[in-house]
Amino acid sequence: AGSSRLLGRLRSLSFRMAAMDKHYFVNGKLLTEESEVLAPATPKAKAVESLEETPEKLAPNALEVLVASQRFLAISLPDCPQCEELSAALAARGVPGSVFVKWNKANPEYAAQKAALAAHAGPVFSFPQVFVDGAYQGGYLEAVSKLEAGAYDELFLEEFEAKPLTVQKWVNSRPMIVFSLPSCPQCDELRSQLEAKGLPVDKIFMKWDKAMPQYQSLKAQLVALIGLTSFTFPQSFVRSEYQGSFPEVAEKLAQGQFDNFFADAFGVAAPAPAAVAPAAVDIAFDDDF
Repeated sequence: AGSSRLLGRLRSLSFRMAAMDKHYFVNGKLLTEESEVLAPATPKAKAVESLEETPEKLAPNALEVLVASQRFLAISLPDCPQCEELSAALAARGVPGSVFVKWNKANPEYAAQKAALAAHAGPVFSFPQVFVDGAYQGGYLEAVSKLEAGAYDELFLEEFEAKPLTVQKWVNSRPMIVFSLPSCPQCDELRSQLEAKGLPVDKIFMKWDKAMPQYQSLKAQLVALIGLTSFTFPQSFVRSEYQGSFPEVAEKLAQGQFDNFFADAFGVAAPAPAAVAPAAVDIAFDDDF
């Protein structure tokens, strides 16, 4: 009887030891801890475990990742008139709608997204909000101002093969436009001549600066319009037609070739024709005088 009880105890102990001595294999690898089987240390599992930050903490990083994902990014909302206006302005320049990322106020993460965006735009802002090459550009008004100034022409050409149209739009939008540079004596002389005729020179002259980032792009567009690779400023257009450099325009002014145009486009009366002196009359005298 004693031996039977001892044998039973040995069998029970052996069973318990066998239960404790479990071996786990995953993908051919022997694992010593049961927890490793229940929660394998895969990259995805590690990533999930590391996501302990709140959405508010994650949002700034998420925004930076989004901004870095494309060179031109416009963040918009549904039913946003200014977003639609910017989209139309970009489409007219050959920029696809894919540059827009639309957020939704109904999404749970919107509050965190807005807080992250406020770090760039300030506590109060409207949509759209624009980033270019990772740099914050501003809202609708700022983006449109830079767009119309040709600041993004080179980027659009490189990214979307969109033909730059800024200079052409300026030429077509004004009855007369003169492109000038700072410290340009001939530009100043032409400005004085036009001002003396009563023209609104502030609306006619557009001064470029070689220090502008977009200067080379604008100059290349001007070269394409006038068909000259070498020229001096000022460069003038009247009713979208190229008029030449300073000598050509000054000569046309002196000859009065623009007088009718000035009257029609700017309400400047053409100069009165110079008075013509009466022809001398020969006086004849008879022989008795």
